[in-house]
Amino acid sequence: MKKILVATAVALALSATAANAASTAVLKVTGLLSVAACTPQLSGGGEVDYGLIHLADLSATSVNQLGQKDISLTITCPVVTKAGWTISDDRADTHPGASVITINTADAAGGNVSDTTQSYGVGKTAGGVKIGAYSIFADVANVTADGVKSDVISGTVDSPSWQKTATGIIKNANMEMMTVAASGTTAPLPFTTAVFPLKTSLAIQNTAALAITDDTNLDGQATITVKYL
Repeated sequence: MKKILVATAVALALSATAANAASTAVLKVTGLLSVAACTPQLSGGGEVDYGLIHLADLSATSVNQLGQKDISLTITCPVVTKAGWTISDDRADTHPGASVITINTADAAGGNVSDTTQSYGVGKTAGGVKIGAYSIFADVANVTADGVKSDVISGTVDSPSWQKTATGIIKNANMEMMTVAASGTTAPLPFTTAVFPLKTSLAIQNTAALAITDDTNLDGQATITVKYL
């Protein structure tokens, strides 16, 4: 009789233990506080130079399309990191507006751009006339992550729903961000070095509207910021 009672007690104890194990779960909060950061760097000192533009060669009645220039953005991280970038227009108050300026061949798909959220101001004349606007877009066919060609994806900063981009454009004012994904996927890919070949496309107002009497500098400026994903 004692043996039976002992056996029953052991069985009950084991059952209780099993029940307790099945009703609990462990949650851990992990991460790494790092002093190292990913660094963005632009080729050519970050300057896109359209050189000397002769007013005599420009149209007095139509928007002047000044074409594309190349610049490259490289993001380098000390360890493998999921990161992307945003951009803001430091000269937004000099954009003539979508109704005034349309930029031709302004994205990677060959489309035109006039939206002020997708283009950037280039300063004002001495008389306060807004000169023109330019677009910035990634050459999506040649973006690489750690030396491997990658897809380019974009999404909103606050709640990204990542999508492959054909245009290579993200909205400015830090509204959208761009990063890389493995070919055929839309999940951000961790990297140590990502290279985004970029292009600018510039258009300026007709010379009658500009009414320039003295040499005038183009003064576009945008700030690129790395975001951790």
